[in-house]
Amino acid sequence: MRVTKLIREYVEKTITTKLPYGEPHHTYNQHKTSLSDLTKQLNEKISQYADELIAGVGNLPEGFHITKGCYNQLTCSSYGSPMQKAAEQHEKEIRDKRKEAIESILVELELGATKADLERLIAEAIGE
Repeated sequence: MRVTKLIREYVEKTITTKLPYGEPHHTYNQHKTSLSDLTKQLNEKISQYADELIAGVGNLPEGFHITKGCYNQLTCSSYGSPMQKAAEQHEKEIRDKRKEAIESILVELELGATKADLERLIAEAIGE
């Protein structure tokens, strides 16, 4: 069977769907999102507190003022954390499995596998 763009896309979509990212990926993303949300909340509180402090400043000479700069913000990072490394390794393993499965199926199709063989090849590639 000649592997057309349509067949290649079907195989890639099917393998990607049947080999999803697992728990390390989802857990890491949940923690990363919650940390990002917490950082936003803290930055809002810092901004409010800075406004209160600025409002309390008096006796400034005419034309002088105090403003908040854009860099007085908290940031969060999980780069290099054990959870980030585990999620990254997991994602790499899944991507490698997907790539290997897709290549294997496409080679079989190019070598003469039929439409009937396609579903069997997909099931074998993902270990069903």
